Amino acid sequence: MLPTDRPLRLATHGGTFHADDCLAYVVLTGALGLGADDGTHVLFRTRERAALEAADIVWDVGGTADETRWRFDHHQPGAPKAPNGDPLSSAGLVWRTNNLGNGLSLGQLYVRNILAKSGFQEVADEVVARIAENVRYKFVRHVDLVDNGVERAAPTDLTAMVDAYNSAWDEPSQSDPTAFEARQLAGFLRASQMVAVALEQHVGKERGAAFAYQAVAQAWEDCRSGSSGLHPDVLELPRGMPWQRAAFELGMPILYVMSPEPDGRWKLQAMPAEKGSLRNRLDMPEAWRGLQDAALEKACGIPGAVFVHRSGHLAIATTREAALAMGQACLANKPSPAEALRKAWGR
Repeated sequence: MLPTDRPLRLATHGGTFHADDCLAYVVLTGALGLGADDGTHVLFRTRERAALEAADIVWDVGGTADETRWRFDHHQPGAPKAPNGDPLSSAGLVWRTNNLGNGLSLGQLYVRNILAKSGFQEVADEVVARIAENVRYKFVRHVDLVDNGVERAAPTDLTAMVDAYNSAWDEPSQSDPTAFEARQLAGFLRASQMVAVALEQHVGKERGAAFAYQAVAQAWEDCRSGSSGLHPDVLELPRGMPWQRAAFELGMPILYVMSPEPDGRWKLQAMPAEKGSLRNRLDMPEAWRGLQDAALEKACGIPGAVFVHRSGHLAIATTREAALAMGQACLANKPSPAEALRKAWGR
């Protein structure tokens, strides 16, 4: 149990810092609600054994990985790995630890706290878990792999940006150990602030994706009930959002998706033939492609038709009714089940 009657003593190594040190610090303080200047914790950067033993939480130093004792080093032989065998850094160890007794990992607790900070207090546990896993895979994992020499850091990715906050080799502080460590502590804190902003933004992005998944699933239920769109071909969304992942994973047989734009117009998009494909399940009519405004209205006979992309995957209309009419007109070219099967088999 962590003490509650005094500021927590947090410790990591001194000297040069890396992205995993900073990320672990950001996750720990964010998950445990430790502010930068609120007296809730004291940060030590040291390799002195006595100071490390006296600390409440230690990461990236100390030669021990034991979450029951809040120790998160990964440099020792036999250090823990991810279930798939990937090596973990101190950040990955902190993210996955689950010893608070509330059923949440520190990563999940961090996500829940950031969501609450952003105004999303009531988020189901399963959604929080999904967001946390996506953040782990897309954000934390790369830091783990770079720190362990499995992946290279791109010049402008997070790991390289953190490294830029370290003291340059020829700074005056390099000749004075006390001044050097003071400079490194300041750099560590500035780098951690940068990491915190990036991580919060990524949580927000994954929250949006998770909420969109739920909204697309509900829109499909509405479509199936006949209250929106044109079942089973045209899915109608309440607003623009990421929709392809849900459409594929839920096995929707849709051909088009329509949604309102912020400027009041409506968008009609073709469903890709498969994930990542540039081919569509059903292209928009060739006679419409590349046209706009009066020329398009004349070609399709639909008032309010504004634009069709020359690739046949996107159309814009002034109203919902016009977008729906365009989608319905596209269905005139819908192949029969036998034709669709032959096309899928390439015959």
